[in-house]
Amino acid sequence: MNNLKEDLDRALRAVTFGEAPVERAKQSGRRIRTRRRVALLAGALAVAAVAAGYPALARNSAAPPAPATGTKSPAPHGQPYGGDPVITDIGPGGTTRAAGGLATSDGVIAKGTMGGVPWQVTVDGSGAANAVPSCFTVSVESAGDLTGSCVGFPASKAGLPNSGDPVILTGLSDTVTEASVGEAASVVSYVIVNFADGQQLKLIPVTARGHRYIAWIAPLSMTIGSVVAHLGGPYSDSGQTATAIPFDQPGQMPVFGQWQRQGQPVPEKASGVIGGGVVGSHTLWSAIAYVGPWGSCVVVNGQGFACMPFGPVSTVTILGPVKSSVPGQQLIIGDVPAGVAKVRVALTGGKAVTARPVAVGSSRLFAVTVSVNATPTRWTSYDAAGHQTGTAPVAPPSSAAPTGA
Repeated sequence: MNNLKEDLDRALRAVTFGEAPVERAKQSGRRIRTRRRVALLAGALAVAAVAAGYPALARNSAAPPAPATGTKSPAPHGQPYGGDPVITDIGPGGTTRAAGGLATSDGVIAKGTMGGVPWQVTVDGSGAANAVPSCFTVSVESAGDLTGSCVGFPASKAGLPNSGDPVILTGLSDTVTEASVGEAASVVSYVIVNFADGQQLKLIPVTARGHRYIAWIAPLSMTIGSVVAHLGGPYSDSGQTATAIPFDQPGQMPVFGQWQRQGQPVPEKASGVIGGGVVGSHTLWSAIAYVGPWGSCVVVNGQGFACMPFGPVSTVTILGPVKSSVPGQQLIIGDVPAGVAKVRVALTGGKAVTARPVAVGSSRLFAVTVSVNATPTRWTSYDAAGHQTGTAPVAPPSSAAPTGA
């Protein structure tokens, strides 16, 4: 039965789908953004689109893996998948069966197409051109800017359910395309990526250089509804799953937070303004927090974002300073426990800022702007009566912020 199931999986992954029309990529704007999630990628990832004329992509899709025909019904009004290009993941060729699952000797861990254009992801080890053993690089031929130096990550592996995330996800993007890479724990059988337009990808982890990886490439304009890890083992599905729902704004990299096991309550989504004002004589700013399964993500003036882990917290947590879209200003974000009515944040140079937290869903958050030359050094919290409830030094800037806000 297991062999039959594996053969079916391979057959379904080999199905290709019709090409959707896409626009040609614009070469302007070489801004590369990274999503930094705690991860150990023991090697460098080279992601290459293996065709000329790489198209610009209107973000939103993924090839249906499904346990049946691998097809989806067209959108009711418009082209299939709302006009998004079809994304497929057919799996790398030349893999072998090993005790820990499928393994590759040439480093290729994923292959597929995006709007009919082939892509592949390859894991490379350290060498003369890459002295950092724990990082990845991404390159896309012909168009786009998914090219850069090796990007390093803290050393932390995906773990068993209840003791760690089943998949640790990270990635890179340019102005039109994103590449997502994940390290999967030994208990992960396969992963389903559900895109908001109805497409799906079925990703089977492939071992390269001692670690199990999944990867996909999609238009940056596409949004992801959820990623579901099916658990059991490399060659077995126990029926148990873990689901991650990302914070995913069009044109931005998705941010994955807490994985929800079956039976666990899913945090409700909520949003609200947690800070704002005028900088200088006329520059207005406003910070909106979006709270949900991903944690708490803050967007300033509709540009960029910074995220914190899911609350509620037991003590005041400070994130920042992070880059801000407000000229000459940085952003400091805070999450506080119940009972805290005011927080004073001391800054370098003897200055300080005061914030009043706002309830957003189950979290109590605040955001303030400070000069680009200022750094938070210590926080002090007070209750509604003005009594001090706590104080502590501010930890160094956290990697929880994936991009400037």
